[in-house]
Amino acid sequence: MKKLILIVLFAAVAVVANCRSSGPVIEQPREGTRTTEFHREPAKVIPWVFFNKNSRGLDRQADAPFMNQVGGGAGLLINSGLDKQWNGHKFFYYFLDFDVSHQYNPGKTYPGDQQWIFSSYPGILFRTYLPFYLKMHFGFGANLRFNQSYYDKWGVYGQIGAELFGLTATTIFIGHPGQLNWETEYRVGYMWTPVEWN
Repeated sequence: MKKLILIVLFAAVAVVANCRSSGPVIEQPREGTRTTEFHREPAKVIPWVFFNKNSRGLDRQADAPFMNQVGGGAGLLINSGLDKQWNGHKFFYYFLDFDVSHQYNPGKTYPGDQQWIFSSYPGILFRTYLPFYLKMHFGFGANLRFNQSYYDKWGVYGQIGAELFGLTATTIFIGHPGQLNWETEYRVGYMWTPVEWN
């Protein structure tokens, strides 16, 4: 029942949040094509909230579906202008977020004790459009961890994802210099962006 209530609440917030108005048109679309968010003046700041799931600290990836490692966070995209040639195609942002999630620490019994960790993912991000009202985002940056002690406190990451009317799904790949292990994190969330319905 709690899951259903959360899903309904999340859907209601998503619909209400889509009331954000679009900016004025700065680039006319080609003949026969529709005006997208990327033909309009960009929103200067875009808030982003999300839930995440990862398999940090597990030795066997096959165990990931059985381990509860769900977290969440929020971030901001701060628009930085690109050359006029990119109008109608993509936007460029500086990205900063704050993330709370689980990891498994080494212990006497596998997989070990869980610990809540606090992270940030400063970096850069591009957003562009795809067909059928879809948008895509991709970027990279640094992964910083503030309170863990068993694994590296910093790394580098790359992320790629899709958006549909503000709802987002993102995959993040995190690497740690000097180590062979890569981490994968999945995020589902909502980005408060202008939505074009026409």
